[in-house]
Amino acid sequence: MTLTYPLTITRNRGWYGKARALVLFATTPSGRVKLGKVKHGQSTTVDVPQDATEIYGKMDWAKSVAMDVTFISGGETIYANLWFTINPLRIIGIPTMPCAIESSPR
Repeated sequence: MTLTYPLTITRNRGWYGKARALVLFATTPSGRVKLGKVKHGQSTTVDVPQDATEIYGKMDWAKSVAMDVTFISGGETIYANLWFTINPLRIIGIPTMPCAIESSPR
């Protein structure tokens, strides 16, 4: 049984990915763990494994900028900040989509 702690993730409102949910993952020493998903303008609480080192989001094949969670404790709120871009490569997720998991909202 893996020990977990609760973490609330709030997704901002914006044009990028408005119709799709952001699927949340944690990176652990044993591999990738799916945490859940958060929709446009909403919040969700997920159970994060204690040994997780980072959290990131994905939409289709595109991956967000990850956040180091080794210093996060249970019950905190972090933010999935997505932003509009006119860069066609960023729009399709090359090298990353215009999204970052951060400790403060934009």
